Amino acid sequence: MATHREDGFSTTSRSHDDVTTTPSASSSGRRPRARASLQSKDAISFMALLADIMRLQEQTLAMSYLYLHKYRKFIRDSKNRPDPVPDFLDPHTLALTTLSLSTKSTESPRRLRALITPAYSILHPNLPPIEVPSHKYDTLRGTIVTAELHLLRILKFELRHPIPHDYISRVLDKSLSIIPGEDFDRQNDERKEEDGIVKIEDTFLGRQCMGLATRCLAEYSIATFYDARTIACGVVAVVLEGTGILRTESQDAWVRRVGGGNVEIEDYRDVIKEVTIVYEGGVGVTVQEISVQEGGDLAIKGVIE
Repeated sequence: MATHREDGFSTTSRSHDDVTTTPSASSSGRRPRARASLQSKDAISFMALLADIMRLQEQTLAMSYLYLHKYRKFIRDSKNRPDPVPDFLDPHTLALTTLSLSTKSTESPRRLRALITPAYSILHPNLPPIEVPSHKYDTLRGTIVTAELHLLRILKFELRHPIPHDYISRVLDKSLSIIPGEDFDRQNDERKEEDGIVKIEDTFLGRQCMGLATRCLAEYSIATFYDARTIACGVVAVVLEGTGILRTESQDAWVRRVGGGNVEIEDYRDVIKEVTIVYEGGVGVTVQEISVQEGGDLAIKGVIE
């Protein structure tokens, strides 16, 4: 039988009682058929799935990844202090907490119900959806609210941090502006809407860059060790080359031109290697992997004093 903590997200084992069956299957004596479901292999994919279910923009998911890595770095750095802080949030609590905070900082507000309901069903695909209101739902909601307060203290209440998405449009625009052509950005809004003129970040290349930037922020080594502008330059360069678009100017000259003199060439050369690994579907060498606890626990393990 499945067992549950009071918070409702913990399971240990499943029996046939946990399997959803159709009336015809049970009446005919056929084997029970499990309900169709989507599952995530780790906390990162769990966050991406929830973000799409809630129809969140790329920037919101990217910001939540950044919060997650800042929490991990805080816990890691505290081990060198006389009073180390325990890792008090399990992966799924941390995932939901960072997503909830990022919806606020990116002005994409969502009710906690919109977050908790699908999260519960993802982790318990063969159980009935969580009831709202209910004691279990109230407990889960209280857990996330409390976790948010602790995470806010770790972030020092600074929720707005630069992300590569803030720079991609200008980096891509500078990359393409050397080719003569009509300046579509100068068209008035009515003409843009009438002619279907999209922003550069919504073009074929722009969407690839935005998506790759989000994937890069899921990697601890990239999100933690490089600034947002450098990552943006690396992302645009990798997408252009991967699409078969080659530049004639030297690498140093391109970085100076599109980075506005604010990108260190050595950092750019380093980040290119890691961004390329992500682009090709691999993972970075120094990625901070977040494992999924068996049973999908959602609980606070401790508190910050």
